[in-house]
Amino acid sequence: MRYQRPLLLLLVILGLMAGQASATELKSAFALIKYADVKLLKTFNKKVVSSRYGLGFGAKGSGTAEETAIKQADMLIGRVQEILDMRPKGLHFGIEILASTKEVQAVYLKEYRRKVDFIAYYSPRSETVYLAANRLQRAVIAHEIAHAVIDRYFDKAPPVKIHELLAQYVEKQL
Repeated sequence: MRYQRPLLLLLVILGLMAGQASATELKSAFALIKYADVKLLKTFNKKVVSSRYGLGFGAKGSGTAEETAIKQADMLIGRVQEILDMRPKGLHFGIEILASTKEVQAVYLKEYRRKVDFIAYYSPRSETVYLAANRLQRAVIAHEIAHAVIDRYFDKAPPVKIHELLAQYVEKQL
């Protein structure tokens, strides 16, 4: 009995540490970026890069993967807002970088109880963009960010078709 309390405390501490190791969060001006492994973050960084708009912080000696992701995410979000001419006050949402499309689809199934074949999606319920690192493309990231911006801009959401047309417009304007 005497050793049960310290053992229980040790198990709780180890459990908390294990939970912290499973996901890491970065806070940018517009987003809380979540990822399980720095490799996923590096993939995100490579896919967001665009020298056309000054998005290219991934060069050697220009900062850590974390610093790069924060800068690039904010610049891409800013570019999306510029394209849409929508700048919602207090814009802040989540970006979760998952390893595969299967993980994205599993999150969607859990949240909406429907099977899909998405490689990414924006959830208005959780105000989070979910991205599959194995299929990332800059246009896809911008498309999903557009959904987040549109969602936060309007008091009442526009029809789904209008939402989708605006997000597709962003893709074409990058």
